[in-house]
Amino acid sequence: MEVSYNLRFQKSNFSNKTILDKEGEIIIYAKGFRLKGKGATDKGELMNFSEIKEFYHRNERIYFITFNKEKYTLSDAGNLFEQLVVDLYKSRNEFLMDGLFMKGGKLKAEFEGNFQRISKFAKPINKGHAKFRLYESSLVIVPTNQDAFSVHFHFVNFYEFDEDEYTLKIVMDDGLTLFFSQLGNDYEFFQEKMETLLGGMYETIVNDVLKQAFVEFHAATLLKLAYKMKGGKSVSLHDIKKMDSEMAARVTEFMFEDAVFAEKVKLLGDMVDDYNTFFGIAKDPTVASSYIRWVMYAIPDKNIVAFSILPRWEQGGKTSEDGISPKHETFFFKIIMEKGSPNDKIEDKTREIDQSLVNLRFAKDPCYKDKRELKHSPYQYAIRKLPYLRILRKSFCGKAAASDVKEWQKQAMDIMNRAELK
Repeated sequence: MEVSYNLRFQKSNFSNKTILDKEGEIIIYAKGFRLKGKGATDKGELMNFSEIKEFYHRNERIYFITFNKEKYTLSDAGNLFEQLVVDLYKSRNEFLMDGLFMKGGKLKAEFEGNFQRISKFAKPINKGHAKFRLYESSLVIVPTNQDAFSVHFHFVNFYEFDEDEYTLKIVMDDGLTLFFSQLGNDYEFFQEKMETLLGGMYETIVNDVLKQAFVEFHAATLLKLAYKMKGGKSVSLHDIKKMDSEMAARVTEFMFEDAVFAEKVKLLGDMVDDYNTFFGIAKDPTVASSYIRWVMYAIPDKNIVAFSILPRWEQGGKTSEDGISPKHETFFFKIIMEKGSPNDKIEDKTREIDQSLVNLRFAKDPCYKDKRELKHSPYQYAIRKLPYLRILRKSFCGKAAASDVKEWQKQAMDIMNRAELK
């Protein structure tokens, strides 16, 4: 895609002082655009979408602010303004879908209709007309003149098709509510495709993940666990015990089959109960026939939530450690709050970790590394724009990574003592 429009553009600094005012053109590319003044010698400014912090339009003007706090105003596009907006968002939304990890697997279908998004406080966020792209584990909403956003199926708490009103209602784990309507003749096909993908997700978890690790359990028992552990999302030991006590014992054994790891994290396990001990299992997105296992502890007395991703578990029961003695890296995050007690905010903090790991395919680096280290990584834009990831990164307070058990436990205690509310 490469299209151009004649217009006027202004550039101002963080003090709102105009430092550039030109007539010229905008040339739109796949991952950004160039603002170029009149005249063959004007090379213009190339702007990547990854550099833009805010982007919006009103009253036939387009505004965007960069991460360097420079503000640009595009105007005077005449009767082509609406088409300019459409083309800019078309290009920007393709970037956002990749930069913010919206696509869950392969594209399965595309539909068109209306959407409405409402916050957990019952406040309208936005609405409009959009294309609905259905992937294997996500629904991406691509409006004509707004930023794209996604619904990851792993974090869907409830959904309901109203066949009288021809609408779909989705409620997410964090309380966000979405409505989809005006799908026309495609409504039934949309419903069928959505239900097939959501049903297939549980089937995949059971057959491709849980049955490989827990062959001795009936499919019905595994399906209960799959419903809670979508995409590798964490489930509390208390909830697993409610499903099946034998399953809980087997999952615990599976997680702690590495005796050194079990000895290290016993320090954390002794501080919590079953409600605050969490386990997750997922198909490894990078290595065929291997699986992700991870453990999380919520420790309100220490104002901490910590997680550790274990070495890969391979089909057949082998653990892959690449010939290196594992350090069992465990990452510690403070429970940040304005008022109340850490216990009140555990659900929010564990959800941040779940969303960050599941949506970013269990990459640890974006959860804690300095943004300068991630400057050329695929996570560069995500660490700036995904709210749950930004909050998680701000709350990072240390990593225990020693090979020796006593040294690892010392590192862990030092971190928790620093984080504890005084």
